[in-house]
Amino acid sequence: MGITGGPLQISKSLTVVLPCYNEMKAVGPVLERLASMAKSWTSRGVTLKEIILVDDGSIDQTVEAMSTWKAANAEKYPLTLRVISNSHRQGYGAALKKGIAAATSDYIAFYDVDGTYDPELIPEMLQLMVSKNASMACGDRLSQCEHMPLTREIGNRLFVGTINLLYRARVFDSCTGMRVFSKDLREFFSSHALPDGLDYSLAMTLTFLRTGHRLVETPIPYARRIGRSKLRVLTDGPRFFLRILGTWIHTPEHVKVFRHSRKSE
Repeated sequence: MGITGGPLQISKSLTVVLPCYNEMKAVGPVLERLASMAKSWTSRGVTLKEIILVDDGSIDQTVEAMSTWKAANAEKYPLTLRVISNSHRQGYGAALKKGIAAATSDYIAFYDVDGTYDPELIPEMLQLMVSKNASMACGDRLSQCEHMPLTREIGNRLFVGTINLLYRARVFDSCTGMRVFSKDLREFFSSHALPDGLDYSLAMTLTFLRTGHRLVETPIPYARRIGRSKLRVLTDGPRFFLRILGTWIHTPEHVKVFRHSRKSE
């Protein structure tokens, strides 16, 4: 599904959450790229209110790289950069949940601090979500897949094929790490009901499919990452498949929590 239509007719604030672990080479360029776009986003109906960077107990110089960039750019970019540091590694999902819980804007976006995603597309994803009356917009990496390692591409396509077969759905990228949603989902997406590991994003997608809530996808470019990937194909791949099958066979806690939270609104 592509992006259509003009700019948003409403001005909404946005928080971008950036989870990271051992990304000392990427964090500066990623922050620079995002912050440099903030001014142009205002004319498109989006105000970048804050960036929340969650360091998940990095053991390299990631925290120092954050501090250096922040000190050097405090006057250049008049926006709020908040840093949350975990004393030890808690997991990708745990880092995201902590950042989402701290967000204060109308909308929340997140993407990975590895240089693979283009934040320029976030306003268009938000526009698509609003225009289609959806609850979440997801970036589809697989429709324009150029730089993803072959083993990861094969795995992601197997996940998507299995999901579409079992759930009678039409999902293009079930594990994407670039998403936008409204603040009314903040409490659920930051809750203990969702996993703390790399399968956090997958669980988000499966929850929407099981409950019938609308999500939209749009193709996004996927660049070569900066630094080493944290994904381990031989261990994470089977775990992802087990989550897909387990969520299809029975109703896990996170689906029950989401159903209850939406019914009580």
